[in-house]
Amino acid sequence: MRLYILICFSFLLFTEIFPQQDRYFYTGKDYGSEANYNPINLILNGSYDILQLDNSDRRIFKLPYGIGSKNVLKNLGSPFSAISSFGWGKFIRNEILPIEMDKNGAQWWPNYQLHLIGGGMTYTAMKEWYDYHGFPSPALFSVATLASYHLINEFVENERYEGNYVDPISDVYVFDIGGIILFSFDNVNKFFKEKLNLADWSLQPSINFSDLTLQNNGQYFSVKWKIPTQENWHLFYYFGMNGIGGLSYKFDDGTAFSAAAGMRAKRRYVINEKTDQMTIDMVWNAGVFYDKNNSLLASLLLSGQKDNLLNLNIYPGVVNLGKFSPGLWMLVKENGRFFFGISTIYTPGLGLQ
Repeated sequence: MRLYILICFSFLLFTEIFPQQDRYFYTGKDYGSEANYNPINLILNGSYDILQLDNSDRRIFKLPYGIGSKNVLKNLGSPFSAISSFGWGKFIRNEILPIEMDKNGAQWWPNYQLHLIGGGMTYTAMKEWYDYHGFPSPALFSVATLASYHLINEFVENERYEGNYVDPISDVYVFDIGGIILFSFDNVNKFFKEKLNLADWSLQPSINFSDLTLQNNGQYFSVKWKIPTQENWHLFYYFGMNGIGGLSYKFDDGTAFSAAAGMRAKRRYVINEKTDQMTIDMVWNAGVFYDKNNSLLASLLLSGQKDNLLNLNIYPGVVNLGKFSPGLWMLVKENGRFFFGISTIYTPGLGLQ
């Protein structure tokens, strides 16, 4: 644990050496997904991202945080011992370098997508959020927020396992910290903002009123790369617990319509009980999206996953009730259960079923 604290402290000094020059991912828009962007929603989406899988226990107030935190912090405090037990070669192939292509070993794929790129972009966006809202030392607050949701995410994913566990070691020490360092440079932020139009299109996390479960949560990002020979068409990629690609058409008023298809994670299961190594089953996924200036206004996702058969999200700025513009969402499960919810730009949403 002392090693983790030392690295975090050293990194905070690093962030102050390279001050950010421009604003890239958060500009204070009062509509769309950017209007819902705040530390609380980020923590709920990021910390409990894994609960999107089928048969997950969404009772977030009853999860085994004690066991998970003890085991994760133990492994973060003695990373070399855990890696030696797992095998250094296997650790590098599975977790670090894009070498292993089999789904049982390609743990590096979500590490690059969600921890390095997504986490790095989130560091910049959260720093901009704190700066926009007048917080002192926005980089410090951003790092603290990211550390909170990254650690809770590892505690939740650990569940009740006790033993050597290398997944949080690669996640935290290599990709989470690496992402923050990478996105501490303006040229990197500028590339992902201007060339790839990277944006946070996360869902609207809500507490279900009847059973206190967390519903409609998920951390997602979008990328649009302008096709060189086309004025309005972009290649489109939407990723999180999924990876779907397609096309996006941008209209002259700044709005855009995108459609994509691909795969998403359905469930995970243990393939090595000794090391708690896991893999996932995949299932089809498709969606359509409507945004304005890269802030998502509405999305409709369909999949073969039983707990996420249909997911509709309408963000603030679309439905107006006088001066109040709420976010709305609906989730349909394979068994026919419906969930509905409402969110605001200030607090997490409330859900009903």
